[in-house]
Amino acid sequence: MIVRKLTSDNRASTTVDFAFAVPVILAIMLGTIQMGQYLHASGAMRHALGEGVRLAKVDPDASTNRIEREIRDELVAIDKDNIVLLNVTRSTASNGAKIATAKIKYKLTPMIPLIPVPAITISEEKTVWLPV
Repeated sequence: MIVRKLTSDNRASTTVDFAFAVPVILAIMLGTIQMGQYLHASGAMRHALGEGVRLAKVDPDASTNRIEREIRDELVAIDKDNIVLLNVTRSTASNGAKIATAKIKYKLTPMIPLIPVPAITISEEKTVWLPV
């Protein structure tokens, strides 16, 4: 009799369902935020590298320091202090054509509260053919 009465009582079932659902929903929300943060940083880096190599292509006299400055200026809404590496080189390919290569590495700090998570390093590279 008592067992039947306890099994038919569903007053706290919503609370139990909520207790199971909240961690899953929070994990999905934090994962979505992290993915958005990664995609934003990666897109900003690709855009900035594109502008830097474009400068190298249209202005053959631009110094590597000026190109690197252009790349830094184009990095919008990300922390420039987290740039681990920014390198621009001009060289000659095996077929004799001139090329410019820009590389960037960025340290992305995850936004996960209460859990110590190591930083993620994102790297991008872009190479263009330079006019003769």
